[in-house]
Amino acid sequence: MKTEKFIRKLIREKMNKFSYGKENVAGDKVIPNKLIYHVSNPKYRKEILNSGLIPKSGDSYAGHAGYDETIVPAIFATNSENENYWFDSTYDDDVWEIDTTNLKNEWFVDKHYGGDEDYPHIVTFKPIPINNIKLIYKGTGESK
Repeated sequence: MKTEKFIRKLIREKMNKFSYGKENVAGDKVIPNKLIYHVSNPKYRKEILNSGLIPKSGDSYAGHAGYDETIVPAIFATNSENENYWFDSTYDDDVWEIDTTNLKNEWFVDKHYGGDEDYPHIVTFKPIPINNIKLIYKGTGESK
């Protein structure tokens, strides 16, 4: 049922043409849990370890917006410790734990995937410093 709901939502969004400002990405404000999770390709590991998480418009995000659109850089995360809810790109990605304690970022429901208990995904538009993140799983980058 979760997959069917996700596919319907994805098709609806693909049928609409967006000019991707924050209002097209971010829903209602949310207060994140103390620990939230970000998934990324291992090819970005060194950059993240050196600079923290920096808002970007990566391939997955650009795929939702349409590659020809101007989109606002963002950081996406999952507001749940339940691994079943973490974003699955179908590759063996790195998993980063974000400690939101003392983090001043505003967080919003991710309109792509968030909005209910089945998809607890959130987004921010400000960087996350190194001291608030920890690599908890080293992926291989290989297809699953």
